[in-house]
Amino acid sequence: MEIIAGDFRRLGFAIVSTPGSREWMDTLRARFERRAATRFTEDPVRNRNIIKLLAEDLEIKRFFCSPAMVGALKLGVGLAEPVQTGPIVTHYTASNATGNGYGLPYHQDWPSMGTSSNGVIAWTSITDIGEDGPGLRIVPGSHQRGLWPGAQTAAGYVLHEQEIAGCLDVQIEAGHILLMSPFLVHKTRTSTSTDWKLSLSCRFDDIECPQWDRRNFVSAYRTAVDRDIYLTGLEIAVPPQPPCNETALT
Repeated sequence: MEIIAGDFRRLGFAIVSTPGSREWMDTLRARFERRAATRFTEDPVRNRNIIKLLAEDLEIKRFFCSPAMVGALKLGVGLAEPVQTGPIVTHYTASNATGNGYGLPYHQDWPSMGTSSNGVIAWTSITDIGEDGPGLRIVPGSHQRGLWPGAQTAAGYVLHEQEIAGCLDVQIEAGHILLMSPFLVHKTRTSTSTDWKLSLSCRFDDIECPQWDRRNFVSAYRTAVDRDIYLTGLEIAVPPQPPCNETALT
């Protein structure tokens, strides 16, 4: 593991490189373009549903639980015993109808986690992110103020203050891992360019955290089942039935 930029304790973020991560993301981008993008239509809802399925790709899951990721969490951040406390989430940003210029304003992630005091968000991208096009904007050192004044919304904990000095636009190669404090102030950087970015993130906590222990290891995450989703669509899928064995019936 190599730290490319940042200082997690002092600045609230660090960008690390792990062996083989670039090749991993190149393979995943090819899989996405072959398996997902080819199924896109003019329906942005359908397209976003397809994009979300990338988070369930087995290779993505392997990436986020790989020895390289565990090493980054332990050595790059200092988690004693990392545990995954949130699902893998996709972040697609583009100026087209599917992306719809979507992006959160300045926000913090910890109120949407409510877990340990020394958790971390591991964020990576299947595309290179430069100074132009869609990306991520952070405020280095903002984590040191703890929880900023804001409001919990359906999309996340959005800050009251939105004009913040000292911001930094993250530049990161596909496969590099951005480790962020849950208290780091950040926002989506949208763009009118034709470029698109697709990043993924996952939240981790430290089961050895004394504060989390005192709070009985609570978590904001719940498992929910939509029991009406099977009604969606033009017809209900029915498993194929075995052929009738007339001989057995006589």
